[in-house]
Order: sequence, then structure tokens, then C-alpha cells
Amino acid sequence: MSEPYSRRAGTGYHPVRKIRIALSGVSNAVLKDFSVRYKLVLSVMFLALAGLFETLFHFLFVLAVTGLMLVAEVLNTAIESLCDYVQADHDLRIKQIKDMAAGATFIAIFIWYVVLTIVLYELLTGTDLFSAIIRR
Repeated sequence: MSEPYSRRAGTGYHPVRKIRIALSGVSNAVLKDFSVRYKLVLSVMFLALAGLFETLFHFLFVLAVTGLMLVAEVLNTAIESLCDYVQADHDLRIKQIKDMAAGATFIAIFIWYVVLTIVLYELLTGTDLFSAIIRR
């Protein structure tokens, strides 16, 4: 029989415990990492604006890119924390791992900023860029 991935694998599946652990991880990321915290606050504001003033498509699009960005931020924080725990001293391999995690986060943040900028532009000008592009 193969080895379980987790030491707790024999305790059975407990969905409530899984949800509690996941929420604990999110709260740790929000409370301990300023970049996650301010992006979460900004995201909630933009999601509220998109929900109030935009179409369902726009809202879901903003929600999707916000989720992508927050997942990347939380994973980046976890990778950096793990790297710092494993190797506190400067190590070129650890630097490269942290740089790759930061690069992935940068891509997600860039996509997020582009979408938020377009949605904000549409809100402020009253135009619908997406529909204008499709009609051409």
C-alpha cells in the first residue's frame, strides 16, 4: 500500500476541519502579509463597484482575476515563508525559488491591474469597451 500524502490521512475526511484549516490559512495570509491585506481591501471595493454598476459578466470577470491574484499572493507568501524557514541564510537556490514565486505573482497582479483599470475607466466614462470591440 502506498504512503499517504499527509500524516493525518488515517483520521478520515472531515470537511468542516478542512474548511476551518483553509480559513485559518487565509486569515494568516491577510493578517501577516500587508500586500495580501491591501489587495484584498482594494478587491472588495472593486467587486462592490462592479456588482453595483456593471453587468454580471464584468462582475464575474473581476471576481475571476481577483481570485487569481489573491491565490498567487497567498501562494507566494507561503513559498517565501517556507523558504525562510528552511534556509534563513542567503542561498542562491532559495533566492531563485522566491524570485519565481514573485514572478508568478507579478503576472497575476498585472492581469488584475489591467482588468481593474478597464472596469474603472468604463465606470468613470460610461463607455463599454468590451461591447465596442465585439461590434466591430
